[in-house]
Parts: sequence; structure tokens; C-alpha cells
Amino acid sequence: MKKMFYLPVFLILLIGCKNKENTSSQEAYKRTIQLAGQNNFRDLGNYSNEKGGVIRKHLIYRSGTLSKITDQDKAIIKELGIKTVINFLTKEEIAKRGSDNLPVNVKSVYLPISGDNDEASTVLNARQTGDFSKVPVELNYNIHKILPEVGKDSYYQFLKLLADSTIYPVLFHCSHGVHRTGTAAALLLSLLEVPWSQIETDYLLSNECRKHESEMRIEQLDSMARQGYDNLDFDKNREYIEAFYLLESDYILGTKRHIEETYGSFDKYFEYLGLTKKEISKVKKNLINEQ
Repeated sequence: MKKMFYLPVFLILLIGCKNKENTSSQEAYKRTIQLAGQNNFRDLGNYSNEKGGVIRKHLIYRSGTLSKITDQDKAIIKELGIKTVINFLTKEEIAKRGSDNLPVNVKSVYLPISGDNDEASTVLNARQTGDFSKVPVELNYNIHKILPEVGKDSYYQFLKLLADSTIYPVLFHCSHGVHRTGTAAALLLSLLEVPWSQIETDYLLSNECRKHESEMRIEQLDSMARQGYDNLDFDKNREYIEAFYLLESDYILGTKRHIEETYGSFDKYFEYLGLTKKEISKVKKNLINEQ
């Protein structure tokens, strides 16, 4: 495995977890980049949009936090040429997890999306105690449902930044690259007119990337609950733990349905955020290869 870190980027990009895109060209593109300190790092390039365009490869990446990456990981990030890292973590989370360990001259942009809401507090307590009795399956849907609102200022700044061609390649992330990052990716891909089926595919790819980590965490939390409580329905509790860590396409639908029910369309939501047509056009120009 050590030899992998000295391969050129075009070879490094051939490794990673299995993709499930619909077209043959997309099936051949291994978008995940294996890092020792972050298992959910991947390229959003090569998705096709509804007008026949294709997102340019090696320009926009999504990830979990980069606070634990190694020097070899940093060498890969440097070789990818990433100029800008957009971080959705709060100051409190950064203080707890640590700052991103980035190569020199990479610009960090902090656009915190606060976890200070009922759903986040409930999940935090469950992850600390193993008691997921208040984290039913539908809570995962609700998290993505509220993110377009609680994160609206950060998502606006994120999309506005992507109109600037000088900041690429760009990486954006939260803690695990799932909820805040998943909603950010869904918003961006929707702006780029990628079909929703492909957005779901991208969202579910986190299951493959985080498989080992999620399986370990499920066992830890299940064991914690069984050792710490006498009055829990342990089978139901285990079901809820698994539902939280093993993503379903229905979860990210919370974002889509909220936007369509509240604003009528993604275009109307982007208008509500304050994005101009000119800025949206620039984002598309920066990221889409027109066919």
C-alpha cells in the first residue's frame, strides 16, 4: 500500500470504493481517493447533467474532516492541486476535533453550519450514551430536511464562492462528509442540473467509503447501550443505530422535498438564498464541460 502514495494522481484516482453510476463511463471512473486519515474523500467530477454536459474531473471534491490526515495524505492533496478547502464545522467542533492538516498555501474558508438544534442535540446524546431510542429512522430524513434552512447562509456563501474560477480545485467538508456535506453536494449537483438519481447515487457512496468505520461504530454503540442500560429495547435500539450509520436514499430526499414544498423548486431556493443568475452561470461554466 505504501507504494500507492508515490503514484501519479491519474493512477491514484483509479483506486477506491466501488461506484454504482448508470453509464459505462461513469462506472469506470473510481472517484474515491484513499487517504489514511479520511475514508470519505471523493471527486464529484464525471457526473452527467440533464443537458448532456459532464462535471469536470479533479475540480470539486467532498470529504469528511481532514484533521487526522497523515503527511502522505497531505502529499496526495498537494498533488491534486487543491487550492481551497471549505469547512462547515463550527468553532466548537474544530476545537474538539482539531484543525484541518493541510499542505502549505491551501486556503481554508470557514462556513460553519451549527449543530445547535434539537435533532443535532438528540444525535449527540445518542452517540455519547449508545441510547438511540430517540433517534428513529425518520430523524435521518428530518436532518436533511432542516439543513437547507439552518445552513442557508453557509450554503449561499459556498455556492457563491464556486462562481470564482480562481479558487479551484475546491474541497468542501463537514465532520464525516455525510449530512452537511451531503446536503451541500445535493444542492450543488442540483444547481448543475444533475438528475436526482445520480445525486442519490453520490449520497449512498458514503456507505461504501465508510463501511469499515460504520460497522465498528455500530458495534461499539450497541455494546455501550447493552452495558449501560437495563430498560432499553436493545433490538430496536440496534435497528436505530444501524439506520443512522447506514444511509438510505430516502434520507437525502428530505432536502429535495423540503425545497420543493417550501420554495417550489431548487431554482427558487437559489433565488431565495440570493444567488444571481450570473453567479449560477459562472458556477456552471467553471464546472461543466458542455457537449
